Amino acid sequence: MRAMVSAGTRGARTVAGTLLGLGLVLGACGGAPPAPGASVASPSPSPSASAPATPDPAARPYCDTVTRVQAEQAAPGSGQNGLPASSDAARRQVADLVAVAPPDIAGEWRTVQSLTDQALASLAGTGGDPARIDTATLERLQRDAGPAVARIQEVTQQRCGITFRPGG
Repeated sequence: MRAMVSAGTRGARTVAGTLLGLGLVLGACGGAPPAPGASVASPSPSPSASAPATPDPAARPYCDTVTRVQAEQAAPGSGQNGLPASSDAARRQVADLVAVAPPDIAGEWRTVQSLTDQALASLAGTGGDPARIDTATLERLQRDAGPAVARIQEVTQQRCGITFRPGG
């Protein structure tokens, strides 16, 4: 039983590590207020002149979803339910963001969704064993994600006042 728990936890950590490597984990450095009912560990405000004092009302559903996803990813025990459940959660989070993304970054979120699916499929083929990860594929996906992630980060900062923790 201990080996199963250990392997499941290692696999879940690998999901988070894979997504972080792609720049897809949305850890906040600060900004928007938490969504109603969300429990967020006191983010420190970003000292950026371009960050709005309040989120753009037109982007509020998107900003609230980013904040919710950040809280889910930072929650104690997040990713502790094994590889399949952690992968499903990551896919759901990205799908939720695709669904509410502002039109000017909807294409970038669809790109991130596709690359996330590819990364998680590659990871699933390893059974969650970090030693079996195809690093060349993940590096390629990270390069491919770079421009979309940079644009998402820029627009999210401008519209929501949310900055992203650097990947890695």
